[in-house]
Order: sequence, then C-alpha cells, then structure tokens
Amino acid sequence: MVIAFIKGILKSREISGGPADKLVVDVGGVGFELLVARTTSAQAGIVGEEVTMQTSLSIRENDWTLFGFTSPAEKEIFSLLQSVTGVGPKMALSLVGTLSPQRIAEAVAADDQKTLSQAPGVGPKVAQRIILELKAKMEDWQLRRGAAVMSASPQSSVHDEARSILEGLGYTLTEISHAFRKLSESEVVDDVESLVRHSLKTLGMTAER
Repeated sequence: MVIAFIKGILKSREISGGPADKLVVDVGGVGFELLVARTTSAQAGIVGEEVTMQTSLSIRENDWTLFGFTSPAEKEIFSLLQSVTGVGPKMALSLVGTLSPQRIAEAVAADDQKTLSQAPGVGPKVAQRIILELKAKMEDWQLRRGAAVMSASPQSSVHDEARSILEGLGYTLTEISHAFRKLSESEVVDDVESLVRHSLKTLGMTAER
C-alpha cells in the first residue's frame, strides 16, 4: 500500500518533548496520525483548517507509521536517507527536521560532517556514512531538481559563519537551522551580515536588540 499524500482537516497537533510531533488529519471521517518533524508541525497549518501533507509509510513488523512532510523535496530526501546503512525513518526525520533538503544535499556534496551532525542522533560516523553512500544519489537528485552540483559551495561558508555568530548569541543549532530553512523559502540571502540580521528577525528579535 502506498499513500503518496493526504488532504483533509487538521484535527489535532501533539507537541512532544522530542524532535518529532504528531498530527491527526481527518480525511473523509478517517483520522490519519502522522509523525512529523518539529519544523513540519510548525508549518503544517492551523487546527481546523484544510491541509495537504506529503506522506511516507514505514512498515516494521507490527508497527505501521505514517510520516508527514510539507513538501515533495522533504519526502524525497527522507527516502534517500533511509537507503544509507543504519539510518532508519526516525533518524531520517531528525535530519529533515533539522536541515532543509538543499542544505543536506550541499553538506553531502561538500563532505561536511559537521553540518549533518547537527541533527539529534547523528554522530560523526553516521554522518560520514551518509556522505559516502549518498554523494552520487544526491548529485542525481540535485540535477533532477535543476540545481547545480556543488562540491564546495560559497553559501556553505556563509551559513557556517552566520551559524557561529548566532550560537554566540545563545541560540541552539536546531533554532538556527529552522531560521535558515524559513529564509531559504522566502528570500535569497548571500552574505553573512544579511543572513544574521534576517535570522534574528525570524527568531523573534531584531538585530538592533
């Protein structure tokens, strides 16, 4: 059975203490429970409104889990990550929830273990295995999406420097990655100063504060 996506009314949102939340979507009187990343939960919409979620069904013995995503790109990267030895759906969800699909692809292309290790549960060894096993697949994925294959992206160094500044201001890596992800959806920021300023606004404060 393949459930590519679901469209219905968002009935409830359960915020957990971990990296994943639960959403219940009512589709024609049937409630589908979705396990989603914290960032996906925040972007999914308002309870009581209609939502459309990309989905991926994971079947493990007697455990059937439906994972939800707000974009096809997140779902595609989620599936690619699970092709790596030792990476299951929950670790893949942790990566997708911490880093944007494009950022994951950039990190793999640039052999950037540090960035991949920002995701909870992803250590250096797992990050290295992801890079080794996914580099060619990520290049193909980027080409299919019309993106240039990057072996050493200048944008990566901009993000790294801005990330260090924001960490110095007391923000966590998860909060910073979420801010970067939101910015990538709305506007192009290609220098450190602008990235930090816009990130601070996204995080709920201004650069002047």
